[in-house]
Amino acid sequence: MKKISLSLVVMATISLSSVLSANTLGEALSNGKVSGDLSATYEGRDLKKDLNAYYHDTQYSVGSIGLNYKTADFYNFGAVVGFRAYKTLFEGDSHKETSTGFGDASERFYETGKNRNADLENAYISYDLENLHIKAGRQALSTEWIDKTQDAVSLFTKLNDTDVEMIWTNRQGRVSSRDYRPMTQVNPENGGLYKLGITQNFTDNISAKAYGLTAPSLKDIYGGKLNFKNKVNDIDFGAMAHYAQTNEDVNNVENSNITELTTFATISGFKTTLGYIQVDKDAEFKYIAGETINPFEEGDQIYLKDARTTYLMLSKKIVDVKLTALYGITKYEEFKKSEFNLWGTYELVKNLDLNIGYAFTNEDNSDANTTNLQQLNTTIAYIF
Repeated sequence: MKKISLSLVVMATISLSSVLSANTLGEALSNGKVSGDLSATYEGRDLKKDLNAYYHDTQYSVGSIGLNYKTADFYNFGAVVGFRAYKTLFEGDSHKETSTGFGDASERFYETGKNRNADLENAYISYDLENLHIKAGRQALSTEWIDKTQDAVSLFTKLNDTDVEMIWTNRQGRVSSRDYRPMTQVNPENGGLYKLGITQNFTDNISAKAYGLTAPSLKDIYGGKLNFKNKVNDIDFGAMAHYAQTNEDVNNVENSNITELTTFATISGFKTTLGYIQVDKDAEFKYIAGETINPFEEGDQIYLKDARTTYLMLSKKIVDVKLTALYGITKYEEFKKSEFNLWGTYELVKNLDLNIGYAFTNEDNSDANTTNLQQLNTTIAYIF
């Protein structure tokens, strides 16, 4: 028997509840809100040389429409159902074979070799109190080693000065205006991935987090974070130290570890962040259901064994334009590469946003597996 995805179960539950309890839920449903966006994204990649079916020149534009319906609260319960539909608008080469299909757009929008037409972006039931938030179904998450779109159950609660995070996820992927990656099962043979995180807020300025993730019979990840922040006059500043290690259960896969250090300061609207990332000398760091450490648009070598990355990020809002510049250097094995990123966000008119991103990588000529890359992406979205 085929496995039924959690998001479909949630949709069925929402529909069944509406039928069986129409009188009870009628007001919550009728007072619900519809929201969405109309978006178009463009990406162009120019490589010094074609390496393989993934690393080669591409140009494409894909339009999408996202529609979401959110019920009003009913005894602290709520529900959200959202779809996103895609349409390829332009491809520089509609016949080129990529690593995931045919046509330039299939590098970012694909499923089983074909461009994706539509999928669920959200489909969850929620329960919310002041210090307790629970979601079950398809949802967006961003936490250590769990990121983007997840079919999951998540719980976040606050107990005095302690924050608790509990997550179980079964499938992960990406459903957004920028790209679509099909939902794939996380640890399908042994029940998905479980996470527990506990953050202790010692003061308003100092906190520490310990977390653990387990995918039975596949791997475990354990980690900890220490955060410090403060403000003196008009200057905000702080630092963070993060360490994680893997415990691999699969034969011939080596355990690894990763260290992340950052410090920041905000002065007169300029935010400067200095970061450092280092991976185990003997093994690459393999995550499970996403990551939130890599700050770059590309950053392909960050998780390789013995990779050491240093970066500087500068952010500033100038008039109505939010700008972020990032430059970093990664040393791995006997190689060295650098990357520059620039992102900008501008509200053209009310509810119409333009986002632009540029990336340039200067790869090591001695590494035959890499080549210099320039990438430009733009996304325009009308939000309603």
